[in-house]
Amino acid sequence: MSERRRRSIPIILALVTVAVVAGLWLWIRRPSETVWVVRRDNLTASVDVPGRLIALRTLPLRASYETRVRLLAVAPGDRVRAGDIVAVLDDTPLLTRRAQAEQQLLQAEGTLSQVEATAAPLEVRLRAEQQRREAARAFDEVARRLADKYVLAPSDGIVTELLVSEGAPVTTGSILARLADTSVLGVSATIDEVDARFFAEATTVRVTVDALPGWQGRGEVIGRGESATQQAGIVGFPLLIRLAETASDLRPGMTATIHLDTIVRHDVLVVPERAIRTVGERAFVTVVTNGRREEREVTLGLRSSGLVEIAAGLAEGEQVLLPAGT
Repeated sequence: MSERRRRSIPIILALVTVAVVAGLWLWIRRPSETVWVVRRDNLTASVDVPGRLIALRTLPLRASYETRVRLLAVAPGDRVRAGDIVAVLDDTPLLTRRAQAEQQLLQAEGTLSQVEATAAPLEVRLRAEQQRREAARAFDEVARRLADKYVLAPSDGIVTELLVSEGAPVTTGSILARLADTSVLGVSATIDEVDARFFAEATTVRVTVDALPGWQGRGEVIGRGESATQQAGIVGFPLLIRLAETASDLRPGMTATIHLDTIVRHDVLVVPERAIRTVGERAFVTVVTNGRREEREVTLGLRSSGLVEIAAGLAEGEQVLLPAGT
């Protein structure tokens, strides 16, 4: 054997060793195949209905006395907090009433002083004291009502409408503005007649809002229309949802989607979608029986959440192969 051949043998052996080790490592690291036992289950799907956020409670803000509007502190669309000033009324009528009440109180006090300074009968004295107390209560009431010139927001909300302008006359009880209470929001939608059956017994739903990606809230079904409406040739039924929780960025008028998770197939045979191999319009699975593999054609039904309904071709309890690496 030549010297060159003797020196090449260790190199060849090293290369073979590396190849064997690499092969063993790849064999060990290969994705393992698993099997799925065909079982019965319910398949669920989400019925999605578009709608819009609405305020379920709108509060009218009224003038408490007859006067004129001195100042409007908000505009439609403004967000306010409970206690914020919405409008300021002219307080001239209140100041006039306070001056009158003050004069009546002074007169009552003067009358009482005169009665006490004379030997008036007890009945006269008691009557003067009563008149003085009534005049004092009237004065205190008018003084407290001076704050009525400020029209305040009764709760957090959004001003949806102003019905007056600055300087306009108002009467007692007339509505100055309307406030959407943002603590009580809902979703108004119309359900397609095909999907209406899914909402017949529904009580809770999920709600998402296009303008707030990632936000999701719970909703309670509080109204279902029994009479269908028709818009642009589409027949539907009105649906009203009340949100169980809100976010500060939610505003009436935003586009929302109602999601109802419902069972659409009861007690059907299912396998994972990844067990299915399609050839054109035909579907196949690999059935494992006593260690032997068999390619079998199946008929598929509904797909949902990674599972697919097997309408024909498999029996409950059979095992199908889940391909490696999926």
